[in-house]
Amino acid sequence: MTTVREILNVHDSNSATVLHETANNLERDAELVLDFSALRRLDSSAVRELEILADIADERSAKLSLRGLNIDGYKTLKLMKLAHRFSFVD
Repeated sequence: MTTVREILNVHDSNSATVLHETANNLERDAELVLDFSALRRLDSSAVRELEILADIADERSAKLSLRGLNIDGYKTLKLMKLAHRFSFVD
């Protein structure tokens, strides 16, 4: 099966919604890049949705990468012990 790398843009106004929909529609063996370059901060609902998305990705052997995440967002993921579940790209 050919995997298609998909890039999704995540913004402040839609972060939790986009992450929730992504988790519900994540296909087996998918490669997904979430672009956080337009996101200023991760709120608690977005962090929770990232946790759910990571769980589903593990179940479906999908690969998740985060792009453009600022240092505060990375620190948040690190404190929540979620950073190791994602790869980070420039």
